Amino acid sequence: MKNTFLLLIMLCYVQVTMAQSKNFERKAAIIAYKIDSITTTEKRLLKKELKKIEKKLKAKQISIEDAKDEKEQLAAYYAKKINEAVAKEEQKLQTLIKDRVSGKLEDDDSESRYPRMFSNENNFYEDSITGLRIEKRWTTQAVLALATNTVLNDDGFYGNGFRFNPLGYGEVGLTFKYRLKEESALWNLKLGFSSMFNEIRPKDGNSILVTDGGQTTIEDAGFNIIRSRLANIYVGIPIHLELDFSKPQFHNKTRQTYLRSQSGFRLGIGGFFAVRMLTYQFIRFDEDGKRNRLSQYDRFNMNNINFGPSAYIGYKDLSLYVKYDANPVFKDNPQDINNLAIGLRLDIN
Repeated sequence: MKNTFLLLIMLCYVQVTMAQSKNFERKAAIIAYKIDSITTTEKRLLKKELKKIEKKLKAKQISIEDAKDEKEQLAAYYAKKINEAVAKEEQKLQTLIKDRVSGKLEDDDSESRYPRMFSNENNFYEDSITGLRIEKRWTTQAVLALATNTVLNDDGFYGNGFRFNPLGYGEVGLTFKYRLKEESALWNLKLGFSSMFNEIRPKDGNSILVTDGGQTTIEDAGFNIIRSRLANIYVGIPIHLELDFSKPQFHNKTRQTYLRSQSGFRLGIGGFFAVRMLTYQFIRFDEDGKRNRLSQYDRFNMNNINFGPSAYIGYKDLSLYVKYDANPVFKDNPQDINNLAIGLRLDIN
């Protein structure tokens, strides 16, 4: 019994020691990250200021001597900022070591947050001096789009043609946005990956799409149809040049100007390239007084490649979206038809 009690005490001591060791390592890692962040951030700011002086020198707005003096003053100013900020973190590290040696270090959760580089807010980094959240040059956005789908040039060969589909297009994806100018949010390149969905519906309620002899036509089903539609799923790469008219923000406490994208009007012009992954025709019909559903999976003579222009204009995260399929829907048909989608797009920054 005595040996068991001593063993339990030893196990408890080991667990406490291990917990304190992990807590020490975590806090020390956070301090080390902050020290590295201070140096990196301040050197980046110094580089920006030096570029401004070089531009003024090339434009002959200042002399070589004045440029040299300004550079030396800037170097001294940022060196002082780095030394002061690093000294504070080094003091924290010394206190942490003393607490570890004296056994005062507790396993609390007051500083359980890891550096911001491990957080979900990957579009921002924290200014090591002011604590201000600064937007990175590379950012990501989730994209959601819901639009109407209209079939163009569908007269003649397609009989009465296709009906207007109010919810005939959808898109879900992820975009990567690169700010082309480091100090301006105006010019941006957006490249992404999206899953795209569209569907077309015959205008006549009792019609379905049929493939015969390498051509796809609209024909009467011969039985009572409630609804029919041809749905397509694509995987695509959209690319846009985005003009973001968001104004720079000003932080009163730190007296610092910083960029925030998608806080004003935006305009995007570009296009997309997509590959068809799946096509099926959904039919709902009555038979003997009972409603039935039928899904037909087939190529339906569809073009496997889809591409065309697209554009959007909006405010903040929400915009009006337009997308045109330049490649015809069907292959080898005597009359080409194309899809036009107009709706709303949400870029979640």
